[in-house]
Amino acid sequence: MICCLHYRSCQGSSRVLHHMKSSHRNVTLRDVAKASGLSLITVSRALRQPELVQPQTREKVMRTINEIGYLPNLTARSLVSQRSGMVGVVVPILASSLFADFAQGAASELRQHDRQMLLGVSNRSVDDEFEVIKTFMARQADAIIVTGFTHSDACRELLLRFDGPVVETWNLRPDAIDMCVGYDNFQASEAMTRYLLSRGYRRIAMVGGAFENNDQATDRRDGFLAAMTEAGASVAPEHVVSVPNPTTIASGRDALLQLMSSSTKPEAIFFQAEIPAHGAMMACLSHGYSVPDDVALAGFGDLSLSEHLPVPLTTVRLRAHDIGSRAASMVLADLDGQKSGEAAPSRHCDMGFEIIERQST
Repeated sequence: MICCLHYRSCQGSSRVLHHMKSSHRNVTLRDVAKASGLSLITVSRALRQPELVQPQTREKVMRTINEIGYLPNLTARSLVSQRSGMVGVVVPILASSLFADFAQGAASELRQHDRQMLLGVSNRSVDDEFEVIKTFMARQADAIIVTGFTHSDACRELLLRFDGPVVETWNLRPDAIDMCVGYDNFQASEAMTRYLLSRGYRRIAMVGGAFENNDQATDRRDGFLAAMTEAGASVAPEHVVSVPNPTTIASGRDALLQLMSSSTKPEAIFFQAEIPAHGAMMACLSHGYSVPDDVALAGFGDLSLSEHLPVPLTTVRLRAHDIGSRAASMVLADLDGQKSGEAAPSRHCDMGFEIIERQST
């Protein structure tokens, strides 16, 4: 008898699925009820209040959903609940594994709480960032996580008016729109520069990403210059090099060769992005420069390859995955607090940094 009922149920599901495919219409909750042989109320309750439904019934509903390909209408549900279950995350580039790790950290934390991430790329353009954020809001995103504090006036105004939580990441500023999580780029660059000075290097060059629309890059440059000034070490104008964003291995190679061909060769070069530092290391090997005897190299970011280079790279270690995870947890705490009326969580989180000393210096 059980086998016969199961056979009939499968037959019903197959007929419904065939009908859906042939008519090219979306599968509805009513179709799930028909295919499973259950009432529409029971199916609806199994999805919205599963604790009120018998386990065998829930299993039957879920099996039918999988068989006929039902997808809940999230737009309709969000109109009722005023929540879409989606959080928008904006990164400047995807070429760097740091931002991939950051996005993965956010996505993992959100997924554990039944939220999904919408990912957008700004390409370090305030106009692109504005368009991405407008799209997120049009899609009814519950919260927005952005990279950095550099926004157009129109974008900042849009974020200030947004009724959900906003988290600015990868830097720290007292004038955050809402919440922020990251590390102090000025202090991190200052600390690395002081470390190089403590090793006896005085003629230090700096290579950073383009400073336009990039508060992290400008803070790192300023931290470098502040540490050099504090130590009474002069910086030749040609020893402050800006490379285009996104930074690449080729741009690091070119910067290294440019600096080493100048009349005042630097004793050390502080690359304020990790990928160009890798390019510089390869250029040194291919052009016969010994690291660190001819020139010391330092990076910023500590990518996984850095400790495995022919000369392991001294660098600033960041907690990219943890920054993403913490940003997502702050969003979730804020959203849950709004729902329950609880006090808002801490709105400023310093994840810190670490100087990693290796053979390149």
